Amino acid sequence: MPLPRLVRPLVLAALVVLAGAVAFAQSPTGRIVIAQGTDAASLDPQRQNDAFSTSVLSNLFDTLVYRAADLSLQPGLATAWELVDDTTWRVTLRPDVAFHDGSAFTAEDVKFSLERPLDPDLGSPLSGRFAVIAGVDVIDDLTVHVRTTAPYPLLPARLSEWFMLSQAYVEATDPAALAITPMGTGAYRFVEWVKDDRLVLTANESYWRGAPAIRDVVFRPIPELSTRVAALQSGDVDLVTNVPAFRQAEVAAAAALDVRSVPSTFFQYVALDGTKNPVLADARVRQAIQYATNVEEIVEFLFDGAAERIAVPLAFGTFGLDESIEPYPYDPERARALLAEAGYPDGIRFALDAPVGRYAQDKETAEALVGQWSQVGIQVDLNVNEWSVQLTKYRAGTELTDAHFMGWGTSTFDADDVFFGAFVNQPTKNNYENPALSELVLRARTSLDPAERERLYAEAQRIVYEDAPWVVLFQQVDIYGVRADLAWQPRPDQKIEVFTIRPAQ
Repeated sequence: MPLPRLVRPLVLAALVVLAGAVAFAQSPTGRIVIAQGTDAASLDPQRQNDAFSTSVLSNLFDTLVYRAADLSLQPGLATAWELVDDTTWRVTLRPDVAFHDGSAFTAEDVKFSLERPLDPDLGSPLSGRFAVIAGVDVIDDLTVHVRTTAPYPLLPARLSEWFMLSQAYVEATDPAALAITPMGTGAYRFVEWVKDDRLVLTANESYWRGAPAIRDVVFRPIPELSTRVAALQSGDVDLVTNVPAFRQAEVAAAAALDVRSVPSTFFQYVALDGTKNPVLADARVRQAIQYATNVEEIVEFLFDGAAERIAVPLAFGTFGLDESIEPYPYDPERARALLAEAGYPDGIRFALDAPVGRYAQDKETAEALVGQWSQVGIQVDLNVNEWSVQLTKYRAGTELTDAHFMGWGTSTFDADDVFFGAFVNQPTKNNYENPALSELVLRARTSLDPAERERLYAEAQRIVYEDAPWVVLFQQVDIYGVRADLAWQPRPDQKIEVFTIRPAQ
């Protein structure tokens, strides 16, 4: 049955044990094997930008501000942050924190970590996010001033997603080695990484929050859903991601297993590129594709109701979301009429890149979309890519075909994350640009007035709704299979923080 409005990720997430509030008195013991749909892209935190990599890295590295499981911002490696003036934030650091090699974490490491992605030679996929930083001034070992290029109310939220590196370690290590031998301040230390097979970590017993309960951790990439579930059922792994909704009862029926779910901050969409295929440059065509999309059917038959349709590309619970906007109805006749009005009475054709192994039923969702669209004369050449291939194409931008199916999980839980990152910061992944939209978003991201920001984002959403640069689909529910004797609840942002996992009492 359909879940209640996914504004409620915060309700279920509040049940999650907060890593910052947990300390375990006993020495770490035992091992846990976690199977995800794909491997990490890189173990250099500033050379990756995908959820699976971030999930792994959150166990090796810490952030200045900690995003708790209820999505609130709490002290992390920073104990306090405050505005000094409109463009300067004073950040006070936690004392007596050590990297895994025993060296002290200091303000110099913060300056290095926040300025490194700005170096164009690094080629960081995160450079656009760090571009708000004008510079970092070291005041003393435990204090920095972070200067922004303009007023930027989201800096604390950004500080919750940027991992802190050791300047000495990075500068002494070959860049290629950095991508495979990470070293941070996190709850776990790196042991080994055999690409596409296993990534092994071990507990950092000197962790500043206290030693973890679980000693050894193995992350295994298993792209195929049924294989992943079978590995859980056989006892080869202890926790798996993206259990298909229709297999929940089967997994839960095993006495040794449990199913745990949470409304996700991730949503799914198809981006349309009118520069690569001119038929997609017409807003009427893009609207036709949206009208031809039966999202409710996909949610019911592929996800057993465990997802919710969205009207604009923002997850429920995101600051700035205008919930008064209703989704496009499924209306194939309207779709045909719009295609004819745009000059395509016999239909259109375009190519679509879609991943397999990244999102729950991602390949099946793409195939369902292709089938629905064909009913109104929209023919699609579907390219199903392994996630590493899809991600490489996505990052390059130019390698993507006419359209691409992806998911977006906001990291700031603010409309700026999607609207600036996807539609304003040029070049966008589908080469969409609208000056009126850009003006609204740029004004919103530099305003310190929340009410003004909400008003600007509401206007921006109306533009995106009418322009339809993306076919907006649904906000997902993340479903995990886990050993029943493990005390753990999933987070809405898909991070698996092993520090919060412990044997049931």
